[in-house]
Amino acid sequence: MLRHPGGEEGLHAAPSARGGLLRDPKGGERLSPAPLAQGGFTLLEIMIVVVILGLVAMLVTPRLLHVMAGDARSASRDVAGLVAALVQEAVASHTIQRLNYDLETKEYWVTTLTQTGGVLEEGPPVGAKRALPTDVRFQDVVTSHQGMVTQGRAFTQVFPSGVVTRTTIHLEERDRAHYTLTINPITGRVTVVDGYVEAKDAA
Repeated sequence: MLRHPGGEEGLHAAPSARGGLLRDPKGGERLSPAPLAQGGFTLLEIMIVVVILGLVAMLVTPRLLHVMAGDARSASRDVAGLVAALVQEAVASHTIQRLNYDLETKEYWVTTLTQTGGVLEEGPPVGAKRALPTDVRFQDVVTSHQGMVTQGRAFTQVFPSGVVTRTTIHLEERDRAHYTLTINPITGRVTVVDGYVEAKDAA
C-alpha cells in the first residue's frame, strides 16, 4: 500500500504486472503493455538464411537461363512448322510458296508466286507477318540462289513438286547463343542444332 502524503492509506496501490500488461489494482481495464525484452538474430541464424538463399539461387538460375534460351528455340519450331505447312500447300495448290526473311526488322512471312503470261508474280503476304522474339535476330541466311545474306531480305522457295530451296538460317540470341536451322531441300524437314554451323557443314 502507498501512504498518501496526508496520512491516509489505501487510496492508491502499485499497479500489478501480469502477462506482460499493467493492470489497475481495482480491477479496471488494462493500462499499457509492459516492456518486453527484445532480441535480434544470432550469427548462426543469419548464416543459415544466407546458405538457403544461395541454394535457391543455384536452383533457380539455370531454370531462368533455360527459359530465356527457349526464345530462339520457340522461333525455330515456328519456322520449322511454317516450312512444313508450305510444302503441303505448294503440292496441293500447284503453286510456288515463298518464305521471306527481313533481317532488318526481324520479321518473316509467306507470299505466293503465280504465273501470269509466263511471268512469275509475287502476291501480297499471306496472313500476318511474324516477328522473332525481342532478344533474337537473324544473323544471316544462306540459300542456294542468293548465297549468304547478312542484311536486307532473303527467301526460301517451295515448289509444287515439294522441293525446297536449300536454306541455312543462323539465329543469334543476346549476342552469345547461336542456333543453326537447316532446311532439307528434298523433304523440307528443318533441323536445329546449337552453335553456328557453316552452310556447307549443315547440308
